Amino acid sequence: MKDNENNDIYAIVNLEGYAREMRDCAAKSLCDNFDDNLDEYISIAQMINLIKDQCVGFDDNSRPLLNEDTNEKIYESTVSWIHNVGLAKLASKGLIECAWDNKENSMIFWANEKTTNYRDTSKMVDKTGESNDKSIKRGNKKKNKGS
Repeated sequence: MKDNENNDIYAIVNLEGYAREMRDCAAKSLCDNFDDNLDEYISIAQMINLIKDQCVGFDDNSRPLLNEDTNEKIYESTVSWIHNVGLAKLASKGLIECAWDNKENSMIFWANEKTTNYRDTSKMVDKTGESNDKSIKRGNKKKNKGS
């Protein structure tokens, strides 16, 4: 965490409103026209739990307290949550592949060659068995027999 000259503490007066606004801002940071049902990514109840878990404390009225660093941390956690759920949705539809990487201790994702427009042109061959990839043929022009 960085040291802020302005380390003011704020109480969240409308917790549900703050949770909705934070969730909307996080979703829009991933996609300007995010039109999916956000409750399918992170519910308001989950947002409220995330806020309560990451706040710096509570005031006498049991309202969560935060500062600029905490607000940023909640925002980044929300963006990450929505992004990760999005990846999980794509994987469950078979559009991307995923696996646990023990070395990195995290989930990894990659494009599913069967469901994407990915083409490995290095393996394309014509009827003669020669590669059709122009970058491989570069400089290897066939000479006419009549020349």
